Amino acid sequence: MEVEMLIYPPIIAFLAWRARHGSEIEKTLFVVNLALLWGSAIWLFGYPALIIPAVGAAFAILTTIVVLTSADFLPKRWKGEEDQ
Repeated sequence: MEVEMLIYPPIIAFLAWRARHGSEIEKTLFVVNLALLWGSAIWLFGYPALIIPAVGAAFAILTTIVVLTSADFLPKRWKGEEDQ
């Protein structure tokens, strides 16, 4: 079982390469394969495979919101600008 799992990352990398350089149908099938892979992980590992990507996405969105809204909070110091 462990040896078989070592085969999958190169296969996924090859599919990603084909999706990037291939036609529209290959891009669509790559997205479908990723969805099926995620579904298989949920079936195999259960709830953690569902909640960990959701927590990661929430963290990324919250970080983006904080960065976008704190732009006026930080002082702008450009090179060559004198302190006033």
